[in-house]
Amino acid sequence: MQDFGLPSSQVYTPEIRFVDIDAAGIVNNATYFNYFEQSRISFFEPLLGKKWDWNAAGMVVARHEIDYRVPILFNDDVRIVTWIEHVGTKSMTAAYEVFKKKQGSWVLAAQAKTVLVSYNHSEGKPAPWAADVIEAAEGFGYGRPDF
Repeated sequence: MQDFGLPSSQVYTPEIRFVDIDAAGIVNNATYFNYFEQSRISFFEPLLGKKWDWNAAGMVVARHEIDYRVPILFNDDVRIVTWIEHVGTKSMTAAYEVFKKKQGSWVLAAQAKTVLVSYNHSEGKPAPWAADVIEAAEGFGYGRPDF
């Protein structure tokens, strides 16, 4: 992404839809979590070099946290930068910064984290991350990128 100098898989551009807007005229706070889900998919698939097989290597969200800084409006130009902060045996923390373009500059609109747990849907319980997930994450690197 030219705006941030990062790989395109790390910068997601959500479509701000009319349905995302609440009565106050801003993106509803719960909608951000849909944007983060799409951002993670955009991030992980190129990282692994294949489409994610959600049945064989499932994950569930264990925790979300978000700090809202500046409201996003219907016609705003928005980018979400995604990275991995930490990978454990069965959990992983993804982090995000949401930016919107305001008067020609990118402004921080929100910061968030999601704790994901590797989950075996067949057995109905957490499972260790597959080796290819850990190898891809370690190869990409952890922590907030410099941009």
